[in-house]
Amino acid sequence: MDSINYFLKVKKEDIYVICPFFEAFEGMAAIRTPKPEVGPTATLKLMVSPDFQNDFAKLLASLGRRVQFERLVEQS
Repeated sequence: MDSINYFLKVKKEDIYVICPFFEAFEGMAAIRTPKPEVGPTATLKLMVSPDFQNDFAKLLASLGRRVQFERLVEQS
C-alpha cells in the first residue's frame, strides 16, 4: 500500500491553516483538491504514508481543536 487516503471537507478560508499544518511534517502527507468546488467549502484529499498513520491521527485530532472540518468517507 503506497498511501492511505483521507478526505476532509473544510471551509476554503481554513485551507491556509490546514496545508502548512501537515506540510510541516515532511513525508507524512500529500494534499490535493481533487474536484475544486464552487461555494464556501472544499474537499481536500490527504494521501498519508502508512508509516505515519498513527502520528497523522494525532495531528488530525489536534487540527480539529483549531478548525472545523468533516471527515468524509473515501470517494471512488
